[in-house]
Amino acid sequence: MNAMFPLEILQSRGQVTVIEEAFTQVRRILLDRPQKKIDDVEPGFYGYSVGKWEGDTLVAETIGVKDSVRYNNMPHSNQMRIRERITLKSPDILWNEITIDDPVTLDKPWTYVVALKRMPDYILLEYVCEDNREYADEKGLQKIRIP
Repeated sequence: MNAMFPLEILQSRGQVTVIEEAFTQVRRILLDRPQKKIDDVEPGFYGYSVGKWEGDTLVAETIGVKDSVRYNNMPHSNQMRIRERITLKSPDILWNEITIDDPVTLDKPWTYVVALKRMPDYILLEYVCEDNREYADEKGLQKIRIP
């Protein structure tokens, strides 16, 4: 979960669903299933994610991200694996430790952390390119309007 836009995270029987406001993109993390072999996965924008709970931490592994998708703006091969450890660090901070392993394009696995802040009163809006929620501020920096 590398969020540039607000997210909604829902847990239901057998999966965790992540909905991103931008373009209403949906990612599914299937719970308590074995990971498929890379060659058995049809590549997709979010790839194929499976996960399991280890105490209060959701541990997810993703394979099958399309080669054309620049995950975190990084080129990768079809051998890329993304491992996430997602934990609620405080009532309002979700911590995602992400490790990317790709033996074709990386010398060693790369790990970084993304912290997401809860916005309890925020409701996801419909967002498509025409909404024009992006703008340049008085210094020319790109910004996003979040009500």
